[in-house]
Order: sequence, then C-alpha cells, then structure tokens
Amino acid sequence: MQTPRAILTPEEVSQQVNAWQPTARERAWEAIGWAPTLLEAQRLAKKENRLVFLFTLDGRMQRGRC
Repeated sequence: MQTPRAILTPEEVSQQVNAWQPTARERAWEAIGWAPTLLEAQRLAKKENRLVFLFTLDGRMQRGRC
C-alpha cells in the first residue's frame, strides 16, 4: 500500500484535472436540443417531424439523483 503524498505540484494537479475531464462521447448528451417548455418542445417537434422526449426529475440533479 502506497503512502499518499501530501503535496502535488501544479503540473500534477493540472494533469489530474485533465485526466478527469469527460470524453467527447461522455458529453454527447449536451448536443440534445433542449426546449425550455413543453409547449415549445411540441411546437419544434411538429415543425421538425420529430418526437418529444420528456425528462422530469424529482430531487437534485447536481447530486446525481433524478
């Protein structure tokens, strides 16, 4: 078992932060065309002949519970 180091260099911190960033595949959901209201989503769906996916949540999204 390794003993953790108390201090990281700025370069090590930067490398770790970069390593933890989401990949393009993990960020694919950000390309979804979100609509601010259900009425707007329905209007756009009709215009583009597409379906509406309704996402609702009960809780706090930033905590990962939806």
